[in-house]
Amino acid sequence: MNKRKKYKFKKAEKHSFIRVFFKLIGIFFCVGCLSVGGVLIYYAKDLPDINNINTAIRSPSVEIQSYNGTTLGTFGDLYEDVVQVKSLPEHVINAFIAIEDKRFYSHIGFDIIGFSRAVYQNYIAHRVVQGGSTITQQLAKNILIGEGMVSHNDRSIGRKIRELLLALWIEYKFTKSEIIMMYLNRVYFGAGTYGIDAASKKYFNKPASQLGVFESAVLAGALRAPAKYNPSNHKNYAHDRAVVVLKQMEEQGYIKSAKDIEGKEAEKAFSHTVRGKDSSQYFCSFAYEQSKKILGELEDDIIVVTTFDDKKQRIADEATSFYLNTEGNNYKFSQISFICMDRNGAIQAMIGGSDYSATQFNRVTQAQRFPGSAFKIFVYGAALEYGYQIYDQISDAPISIGNWHPSNFGWCTRGSISLIDAFTYSVNSPCIRLAKSIGLHRVSQFAKKLGITNVSENDLSVALGTTPVTLKDITAAFASFMDGYEVVPYCVVEIRKKDGTILYTREEPTPIDVLDSEVLDNCRELLHSVVQRGSGRAAKVNDEVYGKTGSNGDTDAWFIGFYDPYDETDDDEESVNTEKTDNGLAFGVWVGNDSLHDKMTSKSTGGRIPTRVIARFLKNYIKEAEKNETSTRDVPDKDNDNINIGSMLDLD
Repeated sequence: MNKRKKYKFKKAEKHSFIRVFFKLIGIFFCVGCLSVGGVLIYYAKDLPDINNINTAIRSPSVEIQSYNGTTLGTFGDLYEDVVQVKSLPEHVINAFIAIEDKRFYSHIGFDIIGFSRAVYQNYIAHRVVQGGSTITQQLAKNILIGEGMVSHNDRSIGRKIRELLLALWIEYKFTKSEIIMMYLNRVYFGAGTYGIDAASKKYFNKPASQLGVFESAVLAGALRAPAKYNPSNHKNYAHDRAVVVLKQMEEQGYIKSAKDIEGKEAEKAFSHTVRGKDSSQYFCSFAYEQSKKILGELEDDIIVVTTFDDKKQRIADEATSFYLNTEGNNYKFSQISFICMDRNGAIQAMIGGSDYSATQFNRVTQAQRFPGSAFKIFVYGAALEYGYQIYDQISDAPISIGNWHPSNFGWCTRGSISLIDAFTYSVNSPCIRLAKSIGLHRVSQFAKKLGITNVSENDLSVALGTTPVTLKDITAAFASFMDGYEVVPYCVVEIRKKDGTILYTREEPTPIDVLDSEVLDNCRELLHSVVQRGSGRAAKVNDEVYGKTGSNGDTDAWFIGFYDPYDETDDDEESVNTEKTDNGLAFGVWVGNDSLHDKMTSKSTGGRIPTRVIARFLKNYIKEAEKNETSTRDVPDKDNDNINIGSMLDLD
């Protein structure tokens, strides 16, 4: 009897436990549903209104042109008009679906099979090797970025949730045909092109409605990494990626033979592709940002006419690439940036780094680096205004200020030295003594007149160039030494609608004198002496080059200056009419590495690679000017490119 009761008790206890277990499960389920619902409501409340997405895909396009009408790049969602799906060949749509989202027509915006496969493959590889986003999710992400709700680099869970919710909502509101249309008109194809029609015209010189199968595969393949796989940047990579797309199309039954399509169409497709200059895109992006500052919010398709000179850009690209490839490993530098502008500040060429497709960070306009001894001209200019003369004597003995003991790099003390020799050979201690003598407030005021506005008035180390500057700003400051006027760099001369309506025209400003004529002449003599017989003599292609070298330890090497030729015409063989020509230009070169921890070799001074870059640039520029009969100058017989780098002065 007792045993029976005990058995019943255990059975009742078991039923009680099961009831409690399922109650807990139910509670957790309800709490989970409420939590998930709350999270979804939280992220859904600020999603963009997709009722207008179908019409809002047409955002203004911006076409950047050189001064002679050459198109440099395009920005915005489209190049021309919105492309309708019905106007595209079927193989265009099939190429994108095959490589991006093969279950596009069957999923509801989220592909659980594709997502699971991507998670597994990434787990096996221990890195991200495959994506699981559908075309609808990619469109949702693009819309969120376009609305300013997330950034390109946002990898947060919140962004993923918003993206998924918007994708599901898009699938509910639009047909598959409408979704693929919005996607193809928004997606980025590299080289400044957005939308399939823009890419088709950019790479194949034809509208998207005329794309062949292989060309469609090229564009579909570019989406994985637009900078790497677009045919303008890397033709071989684009070809190999297109083959991958064709194989996917073959496997999914869209084409019969990938090999046949490649053999028939590949060569013809790439015959229309002109390899783009990555380097010019630094200028193009800068001009685009400047146009937005001028106009504010863009409402219409516009054309931006700039100061860009493709000949100077080509010459600059060749010079920087030459030394990056031949001396980069020897001197342990990975970047060269370059800018040149005319005497009025019109930026004509810009090299923002070694490879725009790898990084769009512009080392001309964005990088703030210490200019080293290139800053000394502002100290000497302020001293000349104060009353010093360039042949005045000053001590070149080592100087100590508190715990600071700056050295005279590569210089043997003479006891005293003239200001012009101290500047020519970039001796440090005289510059510090000058700054201390006249006061840093005068140095700051002098630099500010020329556009360098952040000079400290409390730290004598600024005399040796510890004020961070951009290459653009310090080059513009040196341009002021050409005529003594304030130089404000610019690149946009006109903005107009595509129908020809002028929205902006740059007005030539009234010249503002910032340098007294005597101070100007003396500063020019200082800068001339550096190139003729000092630390910048590797840049001496003729007698019309001026400049100053600069170094910041082993992290930065500079050469900033200008080329200022004269037009000499014999009138009566006894007198010479000498006038400045329009061929003058200011230039700046920086050499180094992006990370301050990556040091160059100990002798990577401004007097080595930067000066030689300018020498190569100027010689080719002068030769080309002669061919075009725009200059009467003779190219010197001496080939400065054959100078032994090791024979250069170990100075700035």
